[in-house]
This record gives sequence, structure tokens and C-alpha cells, in this order.
Amino acid sequence: MWKIRKWFERKSVSKKEYEEEKREFEMAIGRPFITLKIELPEGFDDQRNPFLKLEYDEEFIDEVKDLIKKNLLFKRETAEIITSDDESSENTAKEQ
Repeated sequence: MWKIRKWFERKSVSKKEYEEEKREFEMAIGRPFITLKIELPEGFDDQRNPFLKLEYDEEFIDEVKDLIKKNLLFKRETAEIITSDDESSENTAKEQ
């Protein structure tokens, strides 16, 4: 019996290692991606099935992609403003 348990333990470890190596490979070769674990919000227990279907809902996925684009654009613009403010402060200090 212990051999069976040991085999299962080894199997789960090797699958986890495989998944980690697969992700590393995909990130190195392809476009970077993120994986999110989103739990069903509290108070929405009656919406379990529609919630689970969102994972395969192309319209929902497109909305999430748009949200990510907007978020990244906002962060880029904010970083550019901060950088340009820092540069103009340095130039002003040099002139004085």
C-alpha cells in the first residue's frame, strides 16, 4: 500500500514540476501571460454556474483584456508624467 501512496505522491510532484517548466517555456518563447484565480464574490452563491461559465465566455474575456489595456495605458501615462516632471525639475535645478 505504501508503494501506491509513494507513486501517487511522486506523480503529483512531477505534474507540478511539468506545469512550472511548461509555463517558463511558454513565457520565454511566446508572449507573456498571467493567470488569475478569482473567487466567487461573497453574496453571489446563487450565481455559481454563471460565474463558472465566465471562464469560457469570449465576450467577458474581451472585456477583461480591454480592462487590462486601459490599466496598463494609465500606468504608462502616469509613469511618463512622473518621469517628465522629474526631468524638468532637474533641468530647472541645473539652470539655477
